[in-house]
Amino acid sequence: MSARRPIRIVNRRKGGIVRGVFRGLFLLGLAAVLIGGGVAVGAYVHFSRDLPRILAVDDYRPPTVSRFYADDGRLIGEFTIERRVLVPLQRMPRHLIEAFLAAEDKRFFAHDGVDYRATIRAMLANVLAGRTVQGASTITQQLCKTLVGRERSYDRKAREAILARRTEHRLDKLEILYLYLNQIYLGHGAYGVQAAARNYFRKDVGELTLSESAMLAGLPPQPGRLNPVLDFAGSRERQRYVLDRMVAEGFIDGATAEQAHAEVPQIFGELPSVFDERAPYFAEHVRKHVQETYGYDALNTAGLRVFTTVDADQQRAAQQALQRGLHAMGERQGYVGPVERLDESEVAGFLEAATALYDGPTALEADRWYHGVVTAAAKSEATVKIGALEGRLPLRAGMGWARPFDEEAETNAGRLGDVTDALAPGDVVLVRLNRGKRFADADPPVLALGQEPPVQGAIVSVEARSGHVTAMVGGFDFDQSEYNRAFQGCRQPGSIFKPVVYSLALDRDYTLATPIDDTPIAVYDQKERYIWKPKNFGGRYKGTVLLRDALIRSMNIPAIRVIRHVGPERAAEWAGRLGITTPMFPDQSLVLGSSCVYPWDMVRLYAMFAERGRALRPAFIKRIEDRDGRILEDRTRFTDPHASLDARLDGMLRAFAEPRPYLLSPSTAYLMQTALRDVVQAGTAVKARALDKPAGGKTGTTDAYDAWFVGFTEALATGVWIGSDLNKRRLGRGETGGKVALPVWLRFMKSALDGVPQTDFTDAPPRGIARHRIDAETGLLAPPGNRALNLPFKSGTQPTEAAREAGSFDNRDLDLVEGRF
Repeated sequence: MSARRPIRIVNRRKGGIVRGVFRGLFLLGLAAVLIGGGVAVGAYVHFSRDLPRILAVDDYRPPTVSRFYADDGRLIGEFTIERRVLVPLQRMPRHLIEAFLAAEDKRFFAHDGVDYRATIRAMLANVLAGRTVQGASTITQQLCKTLVGRERSYDRKAREAILARRTEHRLDKLEILYLYLNQIYLGHGAYGVQAAARNYFRKDVGELTLSESAMLAGLPPQPGRLNPVLDFAGSRERQRYVLDRMVAEGFIDGATAEQAHAEVPQIFGELPSVFDERAPYFAEHVRKHVQETYGYDALNTAGLRVFTTVDADQQRAAQQALQRGLHAMGERQGYVGPVERLDESEVAGFLEAATALYDGPTALEADRWYHGVVTAAAKSEATVKIGALEGRLPLRAGMGWARPFDEEAETNAGRLGDVTDALAPGDVVLVRLNRGKRFADADPPVLALGQEPPVQGAIVSVEARSGHVTAMVGGFDFDQSEYNRAFQGCRQPGSIFKPVVYSLALDRDYTLATPIDDTPIAVYDQKERYIWKPKNFGGRYKGTVLLRDALIRSMNIPAIRVIRHVGPERAAEWAGRLGITTPMFPDQSLVLGSSCVYPWDMVRLYAMFAERGRALRPAFIKRIEDRDGRILEDRTRFTDPHASLDARLDGMLRAFAEPRPYLLSPSTAYLMQTALRDVVQAGTAVKARALDKPAGGKTGTTDAYDAWFVGFTEALATGVWIGSDLNKRRLGRGETGGKVALPVWLRFMKSALDGVPQTDFTDAPPRGIARHRIDAETGLLAPPGNRALNLPFKSGTQPTEAAREAGSFDNRDLDLVEGRF
């Protein structure tokens, strides 16, 4: 019997525990991975929810500037919410791009949207500091930040990182750079590098120096506070940082960096005006139309290109002519006082600001007005500083007119006898270079005193044939007042309204030779319940005058008799038919201009006379394009020298397809043309003969507050109004339309038509018009030897009876004598 082997008990507990622990850890790890993965997927889904679509470069449509242009392409206005002008990378200098890369994202071309190394480094730095001291956003993330919001939160950072990765997969690096440099906000209202270059340095982005580029590249962290306008010293520190980073990254060497930092950029504190100084009233008028037609958002965000009808040279001539006329009128009225009075402590700051504004100045431009400060005043001369330049203001040669303004005076008589009666140190005054030949090369320069005129004015000019408005000024200074008197100022027109009523009489049964009684008259005004006794200017009467003479001499009594003949109610209706848009009160004073009108309405009416009765089809805009060049509106005329051939052909087709209606028969309009031509040749507007071109027009003056002249040539119809906005200042004795408004018209028209020949619009009468030799006294056919006029008549309306020969005597003379005794 074999011996039994002892039973061996093996302890397996220790190995089983170890395996169980590892199994449990594995399961826990697997669960953690699954849960973590699920959480990550869930987080990704959560943060990815509602992320904006990644823009393709071709679809990039940020808010950008809408620009208005004159007819020759010169900029006259800009409108925007975000001042941004898109420019391609090719237009940006290399050092600008390198400055942004060095300052904002040195590994831009190495990462895929998120720089993880920089992120970890920034997290550690921030934890150690206990606050945010370092950022790690890449350029791609900064671009995406503008799409997902700017609030400081981990939710936003996660969404930004996801969108940055997607963006990197969708766009290449250069496309991302293009979007970033055009999108980023750089302070002072500038979005993108082009707008910033314009705002801070008044330069195109391609003209930036390394110093200026480094300053812009330092702005992204705090553009609202740390920009050169608000904190120049702080922006210089950031510029130093950017230049050092460029050296570290090998973009430039140390010497170049030092040279760039030594350069101190000139900073412009004021934002560029939405209006260029060339045509502010015109640009604002067009802006209203664009906003009403296409909406506020389209105007301010869609980057429209609006090509207007304004002629930049004519516009400049109109502004200069009106300002000179208003200054001359102001000088005749007297000195109203300085623009401002400064304390001694304020003078230095004013001069510093003026030096920056006028770039010194080192010399004064002719015909430009400057704001200067009086630094010394004696009896015969004052000293005025304009920024860094000092000039002399002598009593006799520069300010003898400046006798203090007297609001109660009819006119400002006399001359100033002592400079100190008008000026004192600290006075801010308006001055210009003295135009006298003997002062041309004076050193220091000799100045002439000006002032902001106590009266206002407007001028508007239109091509009668095309309807294109070529110039328009609504006041002395747009910055002072945006009120456009050419289109908003309803003023009594005085005698420029007479042709409205006379044209009705000529259209019915009167002729230019119709005799009209010119003897005193009394009219009972039912509305005011008083007896009104109108008078001719100067208080003289002729007994009987021809209609033509009554008009060219602007006689009031014959005008009253004409409106009595046609009827005030019919005259008021006729005014509306001819284009007057304001209400007309139908009484006999209407013919003397008692109902107010807009200057623009009167210019349109006279343009209708110039065009032989055809209605004006006014245009302020030639063409509107969207940012892609698609045409939204087109009124280009076929004779436009600045337009393309296709646009001119389209204009020709429009001219045929849209004929202008006649508001007045050509024959009646021709009679009015002839009479208005005679106003210039022999009437109240003889000063206009200095134009040396065939012209017609009419002066107008109210009792106290308005002076007018509206006139036309073959090419242009132009109106000028000068007066007191609120009827607070009388124009003064002798200040008539011929003295006040006509010189402005003449100065403008000489410039606008310089070298442009004008034919006589009365040379080719319409069918049914014939001229006859008419006795100048009676309006009958003139026998040989009598003083005669060669007047046009509609067929069948000419006189058939002949006047008596000069010096003859018959029974009619006896009857006349007998009737007087």
